Amino acid sequence: MTIEDLKTLMDEFDPAALLPELDTIVGKVELVARIAVMAGPIILLILGLAYLLVSPKEANYHFGYRCYFGMGSVNAWRFSQRLAGIVWGLLGLILTAVMLLICSSFRGQEIMDILSSAVKCVVWQAVAAAVSCLVINLCVATRYDAKGELRAKN
Repeated sequence: MTIEDLKTLMDEFDPAALLPELDTIVGKVELVARIAVMAGPIILLILGLAYLLVSPKEANYHFGYRCYFGMGSVNAWRFSQRLAGIVWGLLGLILTAVMLLICSSFRGQEIMDILSSAVKCVVWQAVAAAVSCLVINLCVATRYDAKGELRAKN
């Protein structure tokens, strides 16, 4: 192979042909954004159903919604599991519906708009999950004391 042959070969070579098509990159970014947005609500929904249907009957440190006041007795444990199941199940169901609507609007948007919307959705999901944990803990704490006994009504 001579230098002239190499020059003609390099003239025919297009390095841009090695790069993936821009529409496939946008499609992959959109897919990753959809997965990131939908993961949180589906996990909340699954955990809510698990706490309602298959939670352990007694307090343990392996599975279940654990909070300080819910670990004191069997009644407090069952109440906290049932409450966490209802709250997280409903939150997961609502967030799943809302996030499906938001994900359906991703088609046709710019990449940065998709990523911005996805980050906002994930942050709002985290805030909603944290607030729901706070609400569950406060409800259990107002109903049961540290020993798991019902508080006296005033």
